[in-house]
Amino acid sequence: MAFLNPLLLFGIIGIASPIIIHLLAKKRIKRTVWAAMKFLKLVVEKNQRRLTLEDLILLLLRCAVLLFLALAMARPSFKQGGFGGFGGSNESAIIALDNSASMSQSDGVSSKFDKAQKAAEEALDALPSGSSVAVWLVSDVVKGVIPEPTHDFALARKVIREAQRSDRGTEMPAALRQAVEVIQRQTTVVKQIFLITDGQAAGWKQLADTRALLDSVKKDIQTRLVFVGESEQHNLGVTGLRMSSALAPVNQPVRFEVEVANYGVEEAKNVQVSIGVDAEPPGDEAGIESIPPGESKRISLFVQFREPGFHSVTAHIPADRNPADDQRAVAVRVIGEINVLLVDGDPGIEPRESEVFYLRNALVPVPPEQREKYYIKTKTVSPTDLATAKLSDYEAVVLANVPDVPDGVLAGLEKYLRTGGGLIVFPGGKTSTSFYNEKLFTERGFLPASFGAARGNAEQQEQFFHLQAKSYEHPIVAIWKDPAAGSPATANFYRAFALDPAKSDVPRADIGPPALVLSYADGQPAVMERTFGYGRVIQFSSTADSAWNDLCIRPIFVPLIHRILGAIVTRQDEHLNLRVGSKLGYVMDPELVGKDVTITKPGAKKDATALRRIALNAGLPLLQFDETDMAGVYDARTGDDATPMLRFATQADPAESRLEELSPADLKVFDGVAQLIRWSPEHGLRAVLQKERTGSEFWLAFAILALALAIADTWFGNRWSQSK
Repeated sequence: MAFLNPLLLFGIIGIASPIIIHLLAKKRIKRTVWAAMKFLKLVVEKNQRRLTLEDLILLLLRCAVLLFLALAMARPSFKQGGFGGFGGSNESAIIALDNSASMSQSDGVSSKFDKAQKAAEEALDALPSGSSVAVWLVSDVVKGVIPEPTHDFALARKVIREAQRSDRGTEMPAALRQAVEVIQRQTTVVKQIFLITDGQAAGWKQLADTRALLDSVKKDIQTRLVFVGESEQHNLGVTGLRMSSALAPVNQPVRFEVEVANYGVEEAKNVQVSIGVDAEPPGDEAGIESIPPGESKRISLFVQFREPGFHSVTAHIPADRNPADDQRAVAVRVIGEINVLLVDGDPGIEPRESEVFYLRNALVPVPPEQREKYYIKTKTVSPTDLATAKLSDYEAVVLANVPDVPDGVLAGLEKYLRTGGGLIVFPGGKTSTSFYNEKLFTERGFLPASFGAARGNAEQQEQFFHLQAKSYEHPIVAIWKDPAAGSPATANFYRAFALDPAKSDVPRADIGPPALVLSYADGQPAVMERTFGYGRVIQFSSTADSAWNDLCIRPIFVPLIHRILGAIVTRQDEHLNLRVGSKLGYVMDPELVGKDVTITKPGAKKDATALRRIALNAGLPLLQFDETDMAGVYDARTGDDATPMLRFATQADPAESRLEELSPADLKVFDGVAQLIRWSPEHGLRAVLQKERTGSEFWLAFAILALALAIADTWFGNRWSQSK
């Protein structure tokens, strides 16, 4: 039994009132000797016993009335499962509010997050005055808006009402573990955790571990899982958007691939998909005839960029009740001109004998009179001229059959790669493999593989080997998954170095693992790549000219070189497109170091911005930004510039589009360790929690009993007074 108003139990002291009155009102008898009294003695003694008994009964009735009245005012209650104490405010709680992307689902009037906010306020109202409460926003991270329990309920109510939904993923077990750790540190008698969520199944991994955790603390902590909103049976989401063209030049069609997934239970038909640049109307639109439930379809759409610089591309589908995944955006750096430095290690006598002759023509595959207007520009230098070249003027540097380079050039190359440059290495007969293996592979870590022994004989062309004919998995060669695009396997190779890939467990975080781009038919690596800093290195096993192969005269050579150049150019741009919640780190112009940058978030007004400063980090001029909880396009400006100096985008986890809730079998995992509550506007959480906290009150029984005794006291008192 517990008392909700325990202080009123002091009213029981009032029992003393009728006792004192009874004692004060007791008649004092003066003894007088009277002879006739002798004959009345027996009658008086008999009446005296009756009067004493009547007075005692009335006294007990009046005491009982005060006792039961005090008990009724103290509001006694009984909680199933045991007896409480005397109640009070010795309680602390954590209200954890799910603000992940799936909470955007709407019933047409309000979103699940709106409902969760109302449920959180009701949970707050159910706590007794004097309690302490913390308020968290939880997704795949925990944001402690009020990290530790506080007695300031006004602040708690304010942060609940002003809370914002994010586009982050869901990881509820991790949030529960952290909540248990924090609430266990509290010294209060009653400890509670309220987790208010939509119950999305994708956000509950390792249910057995979660049960074990809650089971271990159930004696000290009461956990309540509050589920809001109804399950949605229909949902289409844009789950992928990427540029499939090699490069994004100005005023040329650029192809993008859009992926749309059907997370509903019925087939989706005639799904219209549109795509547009920046805030302009859609530039292209097409329909997907059918998407079966649980599957996804891809469609190619085209856009054109009218100006160089940073742009955004957004794909849309018709709106549904889960608006968070009805669009997806990526940022693109459109280049007006791409400059490539070709270092010719064997220029020959005639132009066709140059090591970079075919490479130069593949990069600029237009007639001579159109080369000045073509967006790719090349410059050819000798190895000795490389020392004086300004590498920062070029998007890519090609070493073609270059024997070696001075140490000073290697230092410049390292800085160039770290800031986002690209390096392509073609070996040849003049290549010093020992130099490359020692300096570029082992010492500097540029190359994805070391050069091994050469195989084949370039002097005779009767014997040759081919590139792989299928399984083109790397993005550079993925276009040849379509047989209509041709095949790299048509090229003949007469001689090539063996490539021995570097170990994947590179101790330096700024050096990526080696990746296979192309292999020979026998599985030996033919082309490999790795990232270095913000740059990328591509390593071939054979020559760029026709001395060791005929790849350079095959139709696939031009798209292969362009896609390699695209992979290099877009390497730095990979940091323009992030998963929601990731941190931006983008290399800026060194002249901007110390400048303040204003960043506008997706959908935000211009006055709702964040300020950051470009600063040197590990020698690089970086713009860093970590407030990326919302999916969409972010604009970075300096001063009052109308055109953003940088534009980047974040994308939500496609798993957030899976709206399936925990199944009944999953929910049974929480039996005995957590209370499950299904919230709705019609069934307020406050009443449920209040009853759960106080138990079943039975003050009315005491009040009725007190009234009945008062009536009995009045009736007996009147009757017995008449008889006297």
